[in-house]
Amino acid sequence: MRQAGLVFMAAVLLSLATSSTVSGSGYYKLYDRTFTIKEDRLLEVSATITLVNTSTDTRITSVSWTIPTEDLRQVKVWDDVGDLNHIETPFESYTMENVFFRGRGVGPSSELTFYVSYTAGGMVSGTGVEYRAGLGGVVASDLYDNTNYIIKIRGPPGTYFFSSDPQAQLVENDPPMIRYATTIQVNENFEGLRVRFYDQPAFYTVILRFPFTNYGTNSSKDLDLDAMLFNSELPWQFSALVDSSHPIQTMYVDEENNWHGVFKVSELTPSETETVTLELLYEVQLYDPGINADDVGSISKVPASLQGYLKQDDKWESENEVLQQAADTAAGGETNVYLAAEKISGYVVDKLNYHVQDERRGALWAYLNETGDCSEYTDLSIALARASRIPARAMYGWGYYEEENLRGHAWLEYYFPGIGWQPADPTWDETYKAYFARLDPIHLTRNVRGLSSGESGVSYTYYGAPPTLSEGETTIIPLARVDAALDFVIAAQYAVNLADALLAASPDERLSQSLQLAQASLDQAKDPASDENQKISHAKQSIESASEVIRALGKSPAAGFFIDLWQLLPFVLIAGGLAAVVVVIYKLRGRRA
Repeated sequence: MRQAGLVFMAAVLLSLATSSTVSGSGYYKLYDRTFTIKEDRLLEVSATITLVNTSTDTRITSVSWTIPTEDLRQVKVWDDVGDLNHIETPFESYTMENVFFRGRGVGPSSELTFYVSYTAGGMVSGTGVEYRAGLGGVVASDLYDNTNYIIKIRGPPGTYFFSSDPQAQLVENDPPMIRYATTIQVNENFEGLRVRFYDQPAFYTVILRFPFTNYGTNSSKDLDLDAMLFNSELPWQFSALVDSSHPIQTMYVDEENNWHGVFKVSELTPSETETVTLELLYEVQLYDPGINADDVGSISKVPASLQGYLKQDDKWESENEVLQQAADTAAGGETNVYLAAEKISGYVVDKLNYHVQDERRGALWAYLNETGDCSEYTDLSIALARASRIPARAMYGWGYYEEENLRGHAWLEYYFPGIGWQPADPTWDETYKAYFARLDPIHLTRNVRGLSSGESGVSYTYYGAPPTLSEGETTIIPLARVDAALDFVIAAQYAVNLADALLAASPDERLSQSLQLAQASLDQAKDPASDENQKISHAKQSIESASEVIRALGKSPAAGFFIDLWQLLPFVLIAGGLAAVVVVIYKLRGRRA
């Protein structure tokens, strides 16, 4: 799996810079700015500014600063008396060129409080459920200190504040608002706050494509595709199969709670290409359980049943002496699993430099070369955790955001004694420190792998000529709740149909009751009187009830590699000849006896 890496765009920072046109000396006694992010991603800004003139003989007649956007609207500047004159100069960034103070300006040894407000476009990024921005930055000034610099950022109504860098205080919940206060000295830069707000839950359609091609001279027959679809163990995600281009044979759950679908492709003639297309539905919640070190046990409390998640494997060389020494350095002797895992994640972030790889390299390579993409960040974290006797496993899926629509992505989970498996994303944490035991709703998990370091999510069986399978383009489409409700109903019908077929082949009275519950919930979801929330709720109940049947009756197909029987003919003839010779010899010996 390759991932171009989540390198968040350095969101444009609202910068303040006094200009050379300002006369006199002084400081900002108060610079209090409030940024309100609207649902349409416009930004409303208001500021209260108190300017103190420390000169004893010079007046301050004007100030100026730059707002880095080409889309500036409804600018207003005033003081307690009335409006102040100002000039707006539109270039690549708007310059508030000289706010002129009335009368003779701010006199010696005096102060003035004035106010600014405007609306700006192009300063809030993100798409779908995400609102992302960098706000409140200040460039170095050779003139004024900011002795009381306050930033307040309010997200859209109903959103969830995920994090900021540096960390700010959440002072209101709905709409969420954060507050951060600092001081800024002359010639000091302040990068501002990078913030994220999310609607939740997020709904997505995920379309997977698996193209088969037969390059042989004989047909590929009885071709079945086994594809991992989603994981059912994750508390922040609900997923379902909505539709498939080819008939489904069965679904089953593997030992790590990954759901597989098996689909019938049938015959593939020479030079023929056929693509299996699957449509999935994902509902993803923002995951922020508020876990801290006091909630988590020590390494000695790791259950013996998790030994499989401590083993060395091909890409997780946890028994390598070099990595064991690195693990000792990374964990620093910490025995609390939360603190040790946090240190390991931080160590990996500091150790590696992000660079896209053309193939997966593994933990040892990443450590020795100090580079990698999400696969290497994940593999090294897992290897160091296992070397420290902390269970860890990989998660594979996608990261969704607007720059490239979708990126295949890898991250991991650590096992916290007393809590369970918890996510961490060291790749994204490198840019935005928020992804330890927390996850945003633009992470979509397809499967979890910890008992082996293999990352493949597909396999297939066949007779005849061996076909070639590649995982084609994946498409992710964010859904509005009303559209998600319709897809949930379709997914529930798909699950009920499969459960019904499996139950018909293997009757079971107890499971029949589960199917009846699934059908009843589906009928409620289809009721025209149900609103979108009711449709989603009933459809999810239907899918869960049908899944009880599928989990019980769906079986993994016999794994194997099949070749054309004609290719075995010479061996069959030889074996048959040898058998005939043995029979003749046996009969001759019998006669002699």
